[in-house]
Amino acid sequence: MLSAQTAPKKQGDPVKKDESKKNSEFELKNYKSDPNDRLILEVNHTGWLNIPSNIKMNWKSLGFNVALMFDKPLGRSNFSIGYGIGLYSHNFHSNADFVYRYDSLKNYIVTDMVPKTNNYTINRFGQKILEIPLELRFRTKTYTKFKVMLGGKFGYVVHDFRKVFDDRGKFKIYDTKNLNYLRYGVVFRIGVEQICFTACYYFSDVFKKDRAVNGITPYSFGIAIIPY
Repeated sequence: MLSAQTAPKKQGDPVKKDESKKNSEFELKNYKSDPNDRLILEVNHTGWLNIPSNIKMNWKSLGFNVALMFDKPLGRSNFSIGYGIGLYSHNFHSNADFVYRYDSLKNYIVTDMVPKTNNYTINRFGQKILEIPLELRFRTKTYTKFKVMLGGKFGYVVHDFRKVFDDRGKFKIYDTKNLNYLRYGVVFRIGVEQICFTACYYFSDVFKKDRAVNGITPYSFGIAIIPY
């Protein structure tokens, strides 16, 4: 009689496991990326640089930004181009009062920034800026995505106001004189998955040249939440 003997089962082929792991890593690194980072929500600290020494900015200066973006992957690389439209609410809390004076030599009105002399609880200058961002983006092709984004944005101030609560009452003042309505600057974000640190610096002055304090430029930094 012939008896058949079955070979013992192997626990697993290490060579095949290594090959499978290499193949999965290769596929992960070489697939064409799907569009990402199309809705960006930001909460920022906002402020101005180069303000007069007697003007004190308040820590409560917070701004908000929302941007809807298109994301175009560059082939099978880790890079993509992002572009879209955004609305930025940039606020400046301080002790500054805007005072107008007539320059008889140059025949125009000048906007001066001087410290408020009366008591107040709120003294905010706010701007709404419609923006067009353009970004170069890098994302790792890993299960947990690390991302870096650098770009610029161009904008126009569509609304501005001063909100003041002081011992004379509560009031709003619109259309501040001598504003520079054009905005352009650089933007940077770095983070993991849906949470990023974000920062922005504008090269454009807040006011028209020689019509107010020269050289005042806006900036912001904060947290960006990117749902998808």
